[in-house]
Amino acid sequence: MSETKWTPAQRAAIDDRGGALLVSAAAGSGKTAVLTERAVRLITDPEHPVDADRLLIVTFTNAAAAELRARIGQALLRRSQAEPGSTALRRQRMLLQRAPICTIDAFCLDLLHKHFQALDIPPDFTPADPGSVEMLRNAALSETLEAAYQDADFCAFADLYGKGRTDKAAGEAVLQVYDFLRALPDYDKKLDEMLAPWQDENGFARTCWHDILMQEAACSARAAKELLCAALNDCGEDFVTAQSDAEASKKTPAAKEKAVAAVNEKFAEPLERLENSAALLGEVERLAGAREWTPLYDRLTPYVLGMEQAPGLKNMKKRLTGEHKDAVKTRADEAAKLFEKIEDLISCSLDEAELDRRAAEPCLRALFAAVRDFDARFAARKRERRLLEFSDFEHLALRLLRDADGQPTELCQGIRQGYAAVMVDEYQDTNALQDALYRCLASPAGDDLFLVGDLKQSIYRFRQADPSIFREKLESWPLLPGGEARPRPEDGRPGENAMLALDANFRSAPQVVAGINFIFEQLMTPALGDTAYGDGQRLVCGAPGAYEGSVEAHFLPDDAAETDAKYIADRIEAMVASGEPVRDGGTTRPVQYEDCCVLLAARGDFPAYAEALTARGIPVYADARENLLDAPHIRPLIALLRVIDNPAQDIYLAAAMLGPMFGFTDDDLVRLRAGAQTPDQHTRISLYGAVLQAVQSGAEDDFTRRVQAFYRRLTALRRMARSVPVEELLEEIFVSTGYLAALGAMENGQRRREDARRFASFCAGAGAGGISALVRAIDAATLAGSTGQEAAPGGARPGCVTIMTIHRSKGLQFPVVFVADTARQFNAADTRQPVLLHRVCGAGLRLRPEGGEGAYKTAAYTALSTVHAAEMRSEQMRLLYVALTRAQDKLILTAPLGIGRTSNPFAKAAAFLAAGAGETLNAQAGSFADWLRAALLVHPNGGPLRRLAGNLELPFADTGSTIALTVQADVLPPEEAPAEAEEPPRPEADPALVETLRQGFGWRYPAAALADIPAKVSVTSLVHAAEQTTLERPGFLSKDGLTAAEMGTALHAFLEHADFGALTAVRDAEDDAVLAAVRAERERQAAAQLTLPAIAGKLDVYKILRFVRSEAFRRICGAEDVLRELAFITSLPAAEVMAAQGRALPDDPAADAGVLVQGIADIVLVYPDHLELLDYKTDRRKTPADFVRAYRAQLELYAKAIEKRFAPRRVTYKGIYALELGELIEV
Repeated sequence: MSETKWTPAQRAAIDDRGGALLVSAAAGSGKTAVLTERAVRLITDPEHPVDADRLLIVTFTNAAAAELRARIGQALLRRSQAEPGSTALRRQRMLLQRAPICTIDAFCLDLLHKHFQALDIPPDFTPADPGSVEMLRNAALSETLEAAYQDADFCAFADLYGKGRTDKAAGEAVLQVYDFLRALPDYDKKLDEMLAPWQDENGFARTCWHDILMQEAACSARAAKELLCAALNDCGEDFVTAQSDAEASKKTPAAKEKAVAAVNEKFAEPLERLENSAALLGEVERLAGAREWTPLYDRLTPYVLGMEQAPGLKNMKKRLTGEHKDAVKTRADEAAKLFEKIEDLISCSLDEAELDRRAAEPCLRALFAAVRDFDARFAARKRERRLLEFSDFEHLALRLLRDADGQPTELCQGIRQGYAAVMVDEYQDTNALQDALYRCLASPAGDDLFLVGDLKQSIYRFRQADPSIFREKLESWPLLPGGEARPRPEDGRPGENAMLALDANFRSAPQVVAGINFIFEQLMTPALGDTAYGDGQRLVCGAPGAYEGSVEAHFLPDDAAETDAKYIADRIEAMVASGEPVRDGGTTRPVQYEDCCVLLAARGDFPAYAEALTARGIPVYADARENLLDAPHIRPLIALLRVIDNPAQDIYLAAAMLGPMFGFTDDDLVRLRAGAQTPDQHTRISLYGAVLQAVQSGAEDDFTRRVQAFYRRLTALRRMARSVPVEELLEEIFVSTGYLAALGAMENGQRRREDARRFASFCAGAGAGGISALVRAIDAATLAGSTGQEAAPGGARPGCVTIMTIHRSKGLQFPVVFVADTARQFNAADTRQPVLLHRVCGAGLRLRPEGGEGAYKTAAYTALSTVHAAEMRSEQMRLLYVALTRAQDKLILTAPLGIGRTSNPFAKAAAFLAAGAGETLNAQAGSFADWLRAALLVHPNGGPLRRLAGNLELPFADTGSTIALTVQADVLPPEEAPAEAEEPPRPEADPALVETLRQGFGWRYPAAALADIPAKVSVTSLVHAAEQTTLERPGFLSKDGLTAAEMGTALHAFLEHADFGALTAVRDAEDDAVLAAVRAERERQAAAQLTLPAIAGKLDVYKILRFVRSEAFRRICGAEDVLRELAFITSLPAAEVMAAQGRALPDDPAADAGVLVQGIADIVLVYPDHLELLDYKTDRRKTPADFVRAYRAQLELYAKAIEKRFAPRRVTYKGIYALELGELIEV
């Protein structure tokens, strides 16, 4: 038996006995092998042997636990075979079978089963399936909201988001807070901690929110200043060059002086603005760094209000010139964006922050009270059903082990004595609650803890994993002295904490390791990824050899998934066709399809990649985790169970009969229905009715006998379902139909059989109340999207290219890995939740201005949003690390160029990198592609990318990696394009033919000028085209339930139908009399169905009162005739129409072409010798000048059209009555 060769670091991790040890194990470093060997050596230690069942080993998944138990068992078996007479080894192999090697949930569940009497839980509790949990949550939430709405403060909170129209947002907020807290120990205390800063009067400056915003503002100001200084330097160089060129281009002194003066004038503005901007950002950086909130806010205010010119070069009088003009503009624009970000960060004064605190505190207090109420109601419902969910296991276990003061209980002291060591795998994915459990289970000094993980692979933040727990130990625990194992402390003294790095990667080829190191040396920092990518974190090639491996990066012309998929499919096809080598033990072999894996961030684009591969005849397996209920081999079982419960369901009955259990065909079902007799042609018989008729028909043919056999089997199962547990019913179905055997004969049969067994396990738990209860549980689990027993993970398939998500690939490895779909934008939804929560930074929410629209961010919300955005990007950085480290022999990256007409991400990246602001650039990234572009720009092989960036002189990174980089589009600058081959001499052209062709191609359509002139236009459309579109809140969010447009329509409708005679009679009366007349008119219109009652009831009668008192109504009263809502359509010259549109006037005959103009005038007042035109407008936030500017063209066209109709009378007055202003405005 050959002895494993351990590295010095691995040996130290295996043999250290001097106290708690944190092992930071890089990807591919053999941590599972180390964990196995450490356990084996603890068990077989000649001086201090430990029984196998006294090792508590916690893993992240059940599959990992099973693998680890098997590895330890195999290692003990090998030792036992080497020492056949050792009874101790045989005993340890037996004890291993009951050793607690499991997930933390499984450990806690076992603990509760053993000590349920110490808690207020029933002894016969069962783990709840997701469907049951969802039903109970919804019921408890409904009760909670009903009670919470009795609290005015909770109503105020709900109105922040639902405005009384829906309680969906409020309910989601309750669940969001509850789910967040369940990952924390003592979460009831955490609610009080999160509320405390909101209860501290004038305490904003003492909060972490204040410090977060100041720190972020200082970082942004520093980066903006660096960009501006670099831009100023480049602009200065261009200035000096331009002066020299100007002087050299002229001969006389006067001409030289004039040319230089012109250059001075041209550069004076950009140089001055860049210098002033840099100085401003330097001042902002100083104030933010000194935590001077009020001076900084005061300094920013003039820029926020538009009183001072913003930093940058926008709206310059003259264009930039010079060699560096593009870089100068890019840096100035990016600095301006950073300044805008600072304005958003420091968006309120301390007094305003205090006002926000007073407004928010009652809302948060009411929300947290509702969360506590929900917790109690939800727990009570679970207790009634004798159910516990996974988070209950951990919280109840912690109650067993720790008292309210955080001290270990007597039970805890007894339990921890039963364990000689507590070993935790994948420690980077621990949350605070689980970490508290580990501390309870470890010795009092914690010196028997062995924690293994890799901070760079913490990718489960969405499951409440908290990488800061690992990071805190990584930063605070000292390195293992000398990197060597410590002996066991003497005299029972407690050991000390230490940290050890396993950085040797045994998975990847040398060039793959070098490429990964290069990329993350450029990108990963403590602020972006939670750790510096330096010693201890940087990979070291643990298996160097003759085979080097390779890294490729291919930049594609667009970000379409189809483009990416096509390139990858082509590359795989070519790779296999050419037999590119991959490693196979100590030699190499040609690559095969099954060696290749395509990694994507999400499943949404799986079909595009699968289709591209299939189109080339490449076998493909898309490894998507299925909901067990959606698995095609489980659906026939579900259909049969539904039919057993109620056979009068045609769809499910047909599914059961057509499935593999009974083997009917489509033609059989058609024959069955066709043979059914109905009382009349209008009566439809069900499929089950057709089955009954066939059974009772007495026919003797084979088909009828098959139907009768099916009916007898179904009847027996239905009878059985009324008297036996569901698990026995499922077993009978499996046995009597041979379904398990049929599944085993299918492709991937073992996995399908495992899925069927998992489904039976789910049914056993969910069907305790009988078959009907099971069907309801299946419905609930379908709605929840999970049974808690997902289909078995698939991994790779022999002979197939594998497509899987990065999350699913963790722990796996492939010879060839494609990291694809890198342009997918990061999911930033966590930064936009109604309420933001953080374990350290507390809670923040948005508020609605009193009497205003929309919601604004409080300073606390902005701070938490900043923290969440940083943590989100850190997790994405770690996810990219996981993706790249799956590759063994070839790592192939694809990314879109991302270059558009107005954007060049390479130029932006180069501008930041050359200015020394790379960290700020990476902190703004929205996709993996953004990071890859920035990193590869400074690679020695990144020449094509630097040319795309404008040939900036970027410093190369020092690296031993080689990355084959290609650009799959002709986007290089013209001077860099390869020289074209010399054209052969062309023959002389025939002059006559040339002239004929010239005349032909020179032909112009005679009426081309009419092509841009519409045949018919709406006057309103002309005005709307000229106006800037304004987005409104939907009606259910508006204070009165109507949008501005709906309210305007309602006012127009009222005035269209109003009895002006009745209103004229009270025009000079008191306000009360006028208002009474207006209300009477409103009721008349509603009764006559001229206005909808719901809308009529919300009309603003005071606006109508102002109208009756107005100059507009006086003109109406004095007219001979009043024409309301006068529709017209007439022809006007094109020149007049286009002038109204603000477009250039056409030339020649086109100016006189006729255009049909259509519209509706609100009021036309007819006098004996003239006309007057009035128009109602309900626009808000407009001045009289705004109305004239916006609607002059509309009224001009109205007037022209009406004059044609009423000739020879002319329109002598045009006016707009602004209902919001209560004013008549002459146009």
